[in-house]
Amino acid sequence: MTYILGLTGGIATGKSTVSHIFKNSNVPVIDADIIARQVVEPESETLKMIINEFGEKYLMENGTLNRKKLGKLVFNDGVALEKLNGVIHPAIRKEILAQIQSYRKLGSPLIVLDMPLLFEESYQTICDAVMVVFVPEITQLKSLINRDGLTSGEAQLRIKAQWPIQKKKDLADFVIDNSTTVAVTRGQVLNWLSNQINV
Repeated sequence: MTYILGLTGGIATGKSTVSHIFKNSNVPVIDADIIARQVVEPESETLKMIINEFGEKYLMENGTLNRKKLGKLVFNDGVALEKLNGVIHPAIRKEILAQIQSYRKLGSPLIVLDMPLLFEESYQTICDAVMVVFVPEITQLKSLINRDGLTSGEAQLRIKAQWPIQKKKDLADFVIDNSTTVAVTRGQVLNWLSNQINV
């Protein structure tokens, strides 16, 4: 029996920190962000579909997707964001399900599905439980501005493109409070591991 834990949070809430704690505890992590980059590699069918939809101006000279330029478009245009999601999400889902199946065949007792848009894309339906990494919204905004070098307005647009962090927290089975130190966060994750799953 393989237990699937969905790991999510808002952008810049510290989900990657929690993901690394699981990895360092030898828990398999399926990272949706990594998969999202893999499915749009040069010459991939998904990249061809994106360029067909949005135009070659979103390609870099080396044939890779200009993620920054496309991001500026979709985070300011809801219709464009829906179109992009309609192309990219089926490819991501196919790969996630394939990886889950591979880990099941290996007999992994626990898999972590690390996914920013877990609730938005209804992946909670394939998880046994969902863990949300939480920080107050003002902390989230400051972290995103500092991390990505965005203006306050740009950062707010990116945060608003996702569900509010409080809504995700309310729907979670488990909440990791990442508003203090990494050591405190690590303690919460390791405590969950020792109490929930024998790995």
